[in-house]
Amino acid sequence: MSNKKILYLVADDRYFCSHRLPLALKAQQQGYQISVATPAKGDHLEIQKAGLDFYPIPFDRGGLNPLRELKTLGQIFKLYRQLRPDIVHLVALKPVLYGTLVALFAGVPRIIAAVAGLGAIFSQKHWLQKPVKLTLRWLLRWSRVRVIVQNPEDAEVIQSLDPRVQVHLILGAGVDTSVFFPVSEPAEPVTVVHVSRLLWTKGVGEFVAAARLLKEQGHHLHFRLVGEPDLENPDAIPLSVLQGWNREGIVEWLGYQKDVPKLYQQSHIAVMASYYREGIPKSLIEAAACGKPIITCDMPGCRIIVKDGVNGYLVPPKDSEALAAKILDLALNSDRRLAFGKASRDFVMQHFNQDLVCQQTLELYPANS
Repeated sequence: MSNKKILYLVADDRYFCSHRLPLALKAQQQGYQISVATPAKGDHLEIQKAGLDFYPIPFDRGGLNPLRELKTLGQIFKLYRQLRPDIVHLVALKPVLYGTLVALFAGVPRIIAAVAGLGAIFSQKHWLQKPVKLTLRWLLRWSRVRVIVQNPEDAEVIQSLDPRVQVHLILGAGVDTSVFFPVSEPAEPVTVVHVSRLLWTKGVGEFVAAARLLKEQGHHLHFRLVGEPDLENPDAIPLSVLQGWNREGIVEWLGYQKDVPKLYQQSHIAVMASYYREGIPKSLIEAAACGKPIITCDMPGCRIIVKDGVNGYLVPPKDSEALAAKILDLALNSDRRLAFGKASRDFVMQHFNQDLVCQQTLELYPANS
């Protein structure tokens, strides 16, 4: 019996470790030979430590330099020829575009195109939207390609490209519920936490504005901002702005934190005010697994996690006053926080258990024989 080879092509090594490493290890347990290609930014050491073959490949996620992009395409083709994978699993828009194009020409038998949210290009009017749609229409219609999306709105957009596209709805990346679990609420003051990449479109500015408004009104709440600037993204919040917020005392900016379960367990309320075109934000799945009430925007992906008035609140995008009102509502009502938090945990156990999500994905791979 020959074990099939899988190559995961992802634009960021940290993202692979947080979102796809458990899936790769499950596939390895089933006998697949696993290789991973991402930029080597430091977290690739964790991939190697897990016993997976690692290949560094340059990906400038926001880059448009033609020569650099052609070089990346060439390196992907060279890697495919070297490894001869039976399956390539591509995650996020640029790897899907580049990886699918090269895989079709290289004769890769099965292509898994995981569109983990349609991102900024589809969130607003963008000059790249039309060419990207036309390219996706051609790439994704082939019978070798299986497309994974995380929410029904994205499924509708992708399916509308061409009726031949084989779209599969799998809710998020899943979460290890033995690592992310509820504990008793911490002592007051009520702590509100926002965990995300630090982009304006993630609603960080609205979170800070809501914090400022509530503090000006005399409410003694503690606001924590967790994450680091995504320097490859033109939407990144400048370091000087983050440091200014910290000095002002509106929010406590903690930077990147590895122990996310502890952060949620030390908090009372989780917020993510994103108006970005999310797949399903993993940070919200993790918050729900920790039994937190959640406030997020009424946007694709985000509203999958939060059922308004059941496990949290949905607020209009870019509305810091509405966000502040809902934060205050939960801050003043511990019984509601606990009821919402229990509903969050129950929802994750039913729909986002990591083993369930991994199994749904593995079913799209050809049998390992």
